[in-house]
Amino acid sequence: MKIALISQQPSTTAAFEAFSNAFDHELSCHSEIRIAEAALERDKSDLIAFEMNRDLLSWLPLVEGQKRQNPAVALVFLGDGTDGQISQAVESGGEAYLTLPLRAELLALTLNPLLKKSELLSASHAAKADASRIEVELRNSRQRQKEIIAKQDLTYRELLLAYSRLQELNRQKSSFLATATHELRTPVTVIRGYHRILLDGRLGDLQPSQKEVLLESEQSCMRLIKIINSLLDLSRIETGKLDLVYQDYDLPANVELIVDQMQDASKRKQLSILLKMENDLPRLWCDRERINQVLTNLLENAIKYTPAGGKICIAAQPYSKGQELPFADWQASEDDSLPAGEQNLKTSGSSVIVQVTDTGIGISSGNRQEVFEQFAQVSSNQMDRSGLGLGLAISKRIIEAHGGRIWVDSQLNSGSRFAFLLPANPVEVPAAAETHSQHT
Repeated sequence: MKIALISQQPSTTAAFEAFSNAFDHELSCHSEIRIAEAALERDKSDLIAFEMNRDLLSWLPLVEGQKRQNPAVALVFLGDGTDGQISQAVESGGEAYLTLPLRAELLALTLNPLLKKSELLSASHAAKADASRIEVELRNSRQRQKEIIAKQDLTYRELLLAYSRLQELNRQKSSFLATATHELRTPVTVIRGYHRILLDGRLGDLQPSQKEVLLESEQSCMRLIKIINSLLDLSRIETGKLDLVYQDYDLPANVELIVDQMQDASKRKQLSILLKMENDLPRLWCDRERINQVLTNLLENAIKYTPAGGKICIAAQPYSKGQELPFADWQASEDDSLPAGEQNLKTSGSSVIVQVTDTGIGISSGNRQEVFEQFAQVSSNQMDRSGLGLGLAISKRIIEAHGGRIWVDSQLNSGSRFAFLLPANPVEVPAAAETHSQHT
């Protein structure tokens, strides 16, 4: 604790020094009011002892100033013991009055309780100051929270309004897309029919040059029909109208059928297609047309992005829960399109994993996630940029609608390997899909 003494008596100073040393207090002694005032302004004391003299008015402003600045300070007056001094000490706010000369026992008995009281008062004032500061901070914090909540509420309402508007625009877009594609498909189908009539010679023989032009025109019609069908599928997916017709499905037979249909395209690029169908594949219960659509999309992509002379392999193997997935070392990477986990598979038994591998241009690691997004064409090679980039996005939705998963393993300039896992008997069959028992 800090004690300040204002006295001109050596005996008084000696008594206070002995007390401070005995109880380990810090003591500052001053003989003049001016010097004491400057020191007290600089160093805050817990107890101030004033030696009263004939010039009583000289120390009264100092006493009052110290009491205003530090209400916890203890004031002790020292004097000759006259009634006037004692009265003046009490009126000036003194806690104690000691008669000179000082006695060590009485000094200790008087000052120690006053110092303890000053310490407690200082702690109390500090606590009150902290409480006041915290109250102000809380009040300011509540005000800021109110302002933030008001802004968030306004932002939320704006976002809700914008979201509602986007939903309406998306609905209008889907409606327009469905209407436009329906209107386009009919005349394009008619044009293709006329092409076939002319190419079959039903309206007369054609010159070789005429037939060549018509064949190119027919291929353009076929590409346009394929784009229209993809847009229609996208419209059905976005509106939740992708109905699945479940039926018995022979995977190897359908894969062979699709490969036969793609023979002309593969031969033009001198590509070899290898089939690896394991013998113990379970028969599937799925939508035949949709699964064939997925296989066709994957095979077409492999043919499109594989340079001449390359190889393509289509493999299928049975899968049961707990088995290691193909290229499972990729599974820990968050930026790749991989199965979300076996617990998400809607199957009551075995499944089938189908892989389509090529020796094509591959996909960079930064683009593997994007290949299943709508209108995505992430190939860095410009060898073939035809199509709208909907095939893989639609394939992903078809596989997931069957309760399966689709993912990709690829490196740039090192080929690609697409795989999808399809439950043999999905647990959840959409109620809207009529199931038919058909052997394909």
